[in-house]
Amino acid sequence: MHLYIQRFKFTKILFILFILFFSIFSFNAYSMSLTELIQGLLENDSSIKSSESAVKEAKNDVRTAWNAYLPELDLKLIRGNENKYKYEAANDHYDHQEMDVTLKQKLYDFGETGSDIEQKRNAYTVAHLDLQAERMTIIIDAVDAYLGYIDAVKKLDSETEALESKIESTGQEESRVKKGSGMASDVLQAKSDLAGAQKTKIQAEGDLRKAHNKFFKVFKIDPPDTIENMQLIELSVNGKIQLPKDVDAATEVAIASNIDLQTKKYDLMDAEQDLVASRAEFAPDLDFESTYKWKYNVAGTKGGTEEVNWKVTLAIPLQPWQDFPDYKNKKYALLTAEDDLEEETYATKQTIGDLWEDYQVAILTKDFALNKIVISEELLSIKKRERQLDQADAAAVTAAENAVNDDTKALIDDETSLTQTSLDLLEAMGVLTIDSIQDVAVEEATVETPSTEEATTTEATTTEATTTEVTATEEQETEEEVSSLEAVPVEPVTEGDLNILSELEDLIQVRANESDSGEESGSEGCASNVYVGQQQEDGSWKTVCKK
Repeated sequence: MHLYIQRFKFTKILFILFILFFSIFSFNAYSMSLTELIQGLLENDSSIKSSESAVKEAKNDVRTAWNAYLPELDLKLIRGNENKYKYEAANDHYDHQEMDVTLKQKLYDFGETGSDIEQKRNAYTVAHLDLQAERMTIIIDAVDAYLGYIDAVKKLDSETEALESKIESTGQEESRVKKGSGMASDVLQAKSDLAGAQKTKIQAEGDLRKAHNKFFKVFKIDPPDTIENMQLIELSVNGKIQLPKDVDAATEVAIASNIDLQTKKYDLMDAEQDLVASRAEFAPDLDFESTYKWKYNVAGTKGGTEEVNWKVTLAIPLQPWQDFPDYKNKKYALLTAEDDLEEETYATKQTIGDLWEDYQVAILTKDFALNKIVISEELLSIKKRERQLDQADAAAVTAAENAVNDDTKALIDDETSLTQTSLDLLEAMGVLTIDSIQDVAVEEATVETPSTEEATTTEATTTEATTTEVTATEEQETEEEVSSLEAVPVEPVTEGDLNILSELEDLIQVRANESDSGEESGSEGCASNVYVGQQQEDGSWKTVCKK
């Protein structure tokens, strides 16, 4: 009985340890930050290991090339028996021994060996460049897969909310219609919008599955079921220092550090060394050789003898026509390498210019997308009030909901684009490293864009009797929602005329003043009972009574 209890306790302890191990392993797999995931790939990914092996091989090739300048020392030992049979004299039997020591040294070959050494050095440097390029590729792919999965989840959530909002606002749950059903046009329009929302949701589900597959391919693990614990990234202090101030500075760095351009430069160097080696085939070779021989009972000579020989050999080729075609090919290859380098220089400048424009556009479009959401939500609010007053049909409401949904997805894309374009620019410049990025703080990363469903719920509870109180609540919710719209931080926007927060504060202040003065929407303050949105001189929007 006592033994059974001990076994039970031991089994229980093992079970607890297994649960703890599984929990820790799961936490590391699903709660690891993006920078930690990238660091693991940079250490263990097969492409990195292959590139590191290529660097080691190239280093050994350099050592092998240098061996051509080292002396060759050979030792030869011979032991044998020699018999001579004579017709008119006694036969001879010799037990002979022999030792040869030979020293060979290359003196000069007019650049053939030197060019081979230089080419091996260039290959070693290019192997390092390939390793650096592979690391940058892993960073870019990892960021794309990680943020792509987050975007796919957000878009699916947005499409789901939009679909539920359409079902609620139109009262339609089934979009299928038989031909010749005779339904009213507004009902058909509602069903058409519902069908479009269902189609888009299905596409978002497919995009999420593809994002899941890409995440698994890059990180070799499944993504977490929820994105709440997934941290976004931003440029670190080092990354912000690396980011250029203008396109000229970016181009200057790229000319010196771009991987593809540097590879083309070494290709040109190799072509020059090939020409040197080919030209050396027409020149003589100068070698030194020294031999020490010790012989005992060799060649019919009894006893031991010693020989010391040395010589300098000048070998001159007398058939240059055999190597001339190869020499011409090497000249053509050199001209081609020069053209390739020039073309790659132009291509690098174009790439940097395009990426710089993409980065600048990403900064501006992100802010415009943020402002467009504010406008779309204000328009949706107006359309829903008009719908309550029978001044607008369901199609107008669903169109406004579609606009909010589209603008939300556009903001998600613009946030991701801002991060990716900055990293693409650093990669093209050849300076992107793991030290260029860092994780966004948890309190900054847990940001959600305002949902259409929340806006619908808020509007559904609006009544004419509590117009002033609801207006104040809407202002507070709008302020909180807009303040939560935060893109993946990369660089602060320096455009003075695009201060979205200032415009929002003006909007809130204008609406607060209207609330205090009793001019907010309500049947008592508007003779026509029709409310429309009106843009003010400062760029803000407010709801006014249609005259």
